[in-house]
Amino acid sequence: MLPYVGSGDYCYSNSLHMALRGSGAASEEVPLPGFLECLTTMPFGHAFLKRGETVQFFFDGLDPHRGLTRAIETLGWTCQLTQGGDEQAALERLALAKGPILVGPVDMGYLTYNPNAAYARGADHFVIVLAVEQDIVLLHDPKGYPCVPLDLKAFLQAWKAKAIAYTQEPFIMRSDFVRVRQPGRQEMIAQTLPLLAENVRDDPGGPQVYGSVRAIRLFADYLRAGAHPGLCGELIYFAFPLAARRMLDAVSFLQEGGLNELAGLFEQKARLFGQAQAVAVRKQWHAVAELMDRLAALEERVLAVLP
Repeated sequence: MLPYVGSGDYCYSNSLHMALRGSGAASEEVPLPGFLECLTTMPFGHAFLKRGETVQFFFDGLDPHRGLTRAIETLGWTCQLTQGGDEQAALERLALAKGPILVGPVDMGYLTYNPNAAYARGADHFVIVLAVEQDIVLLHDPKGYPCVPLDLKAFLQAWKAKAIAYTQEPFIMRSDFVRVRQPGRQEMIAQTLPLLAENVRDDPGGPQVYGSVRAIRLFADYLRAGAHPGLCGELIYFAFPLAARRMLDAVSFLQEGGLNELAGLFEQKARLFGQAQAVAVRKQWHAVAELMDRLAALEERVLAVLP
């Protein structure tokens, strides 16, 4: 299938691309964001979270913080990763950092330059800090907001990331990017394959977090029972479009690694996510559930052919 080029929510991969370019890498030395996304292993795996009446579903490896660390190491770069402490300590680290600073996760609900911020409280995001000028932080936000100023107080609230489930530490940042080796693309793919297989197979088994095929089947059952309005919005505005794009980038990644059978299965998954988007917009949730059943069957085939 023709690769997709267009808008999409690749915040940490786009931010990583900017950070590496801003740290001296030439354009031909930094893979495109779709390849970077696969190096994070985030396009691989599924997670169903249930905490009381709150349900979340992720068509990904769940933890982009870990994914960024994986990608940076695989690319042959190092960086200074710092986290925790209070606001003053975080600002001091920010002032001492060299080069572009990859910050995140941050809570999108506090990014007040975004006209949809009020509806995004608790959503994770990643941005590049360009400078701190008195009480203003200058950012490149890959959501579509370059060179945008943000009030320092709002930035600190976002950076605390209190509502982000996959991290327990506030004020996470990566800076001082340095290349220590230059692996080829085939080497990077080979290094990533065991990690992406780990994501696909991972199933914590509950009672709050489930993974792999079981997560997809639980999600299908949940949709059949009547989807929560908030989750419906997340699916049609974010999760389904993002998942379809990720699957297509995974197709290219796997084909480049010579895994054509596996790539074919991911192409089928991309088509299912596109179909799910079309019927979810019409609120045909039983039809979406049936597509998720087909996705679960495909994921079983993925498990069977993983290297």
